[in-house]
Amino acid sequence: MPELLFEILSEEIPACMQEQAAADLKRLVTDGLNEAGLGFETAHSYVTPRRLALVVYGLPDSTPDITEERRGPRTDAQEKAIQGFLGSIGLTLDDVEKRETDKGQFYFAVIEKKGQKTKTLLKDLLDDALVKLPWPKSMRWADAKIRWVRPVHSILCLFGGQVIPVIFGPYTAGNQTRAHRFLTKTVVEVTDFEEYKKSLETGYVLLDRE
Repeated sequence: MPELLFEILSEEIPACMQEQAAADLKRLVTDGLNEAGLGFETAHSYVTPRRLALVVYGLPDSTPDITEERRGPRTDAQEKAIQGFLGSIGLTLDDVEKRETDKGQFYFAVIEKKGQKTKTLLKDLLDDALVKLPWPKSMRWADAKIRWVRPVHSILCLFGGQVIPVIFGPYTAGNQTRAHRFLTKTVVEVTDFEEYKKSLETGYVLLDRE
């Protein structure tokens, strides 16, 4: 199953904020995945002085199709109640069925919801996580209307090796990052987490602080 790789690169994050920021990023994203019905195997967040990163393993390509049954009003209810029920589910009277219960005859509707593509859900989910990530102190810079702990340089976001164009202010995610800012000037292109981690290490950055 595909993996999600996400990184936001910025100016130096104060040391006292780093560990909590990594935990908050993981929490916001995994909570969003659960709410969207996207199951996953494991998630790990990382932090270095200039970056927050997250990898999520075992995501599906899409959410599953769902069949949901909804009970409406009694068949002898007022027309306003019946039409309100139909309007709330987007169906007509021809689309629902009458069914006898121990409390009388009611309208029932079977609603089929098609699954959504994971890559579509991920973009909105990550856009939202970046806005919501809490910082004890944050700032604006240049003409950017967003706030972050320090000025942002770039965003990387890949799902199954494909770029997810997450947007945060004037920044759009790609497949590139940078390693140590003084010891190398190389721009690194990656396709998955293992390549990302090894490229950083080659560029004098140890991703795992432990």
